[in-house]
Amino acid sequence: MELWMAPIIVYALIALIGFARRDRTVMATQVSLCLTCANAVVTRGVRGPEWVACNYGGAMRPVKFTVCECTGYSARGGACKLVTIEGFVRENREVFAEVRIS
Repeated sequence: MELWMAPIIVYALIALIGFARRDRTVMATQVSLCLTCANAVVTRGVRGPEWVACNYGGAMRPVKFTVCECTGYSARGGACKLVTIEGFVRENREVFAEVRIS
């Protein structure tokens, strides 16, 4: 190997190691979808740390990554859908006649 190639190989190895150890965090310009979701619980600390959890389906699960798509997403400002369950109401409404308001 010639003498002039040694610095080039050393430089290439240092560049390769630097590329492999680079910071792979998401850029600050990308915002998680959870921050605008009605199912999310977002807790922010004084010095900047943020904890995000999802309670879609009733269970509180921590979200440890930036979300870009979610099947359980529900916009905070959107209209809420009223859920009604039919078929479990007694037909006899006179059960509590003494409490009935006329």
